[in-house]
Amino acid sequence: MIVCVCKSVSERQIKACLDAGATTMEDLQIDLGVALCCGKCGPYVQEMVSGATPCCGRSCGGCCQSAQAETPAAEVVRRELALAA
Repeated sequence: MIVCVCKSVSERQIKACLDAGATTMEDLQIDLGVALCCGKCGPYVQEMVSGATPCCGRSCGGCCQSAQAETPAAEVVRRELALAA
């Protein structure tokens, strides 16, 4: 489902960015450009961010990996997502 129509960002892309280590709305704005134009997607995106656990960025409800173990791969994925947007 497309969440940000202005930047054509899907829910799947946002979840992938969160899985890759994004933990704040600002992270998603930098990586994907969400909520920077009209802002209508902002509340939904913020809900997605709030649902992610701070330790690993996953919306699974619990920490399955340490953030340190994900850092190198997360950075690569976040850069690739930003380039794709």
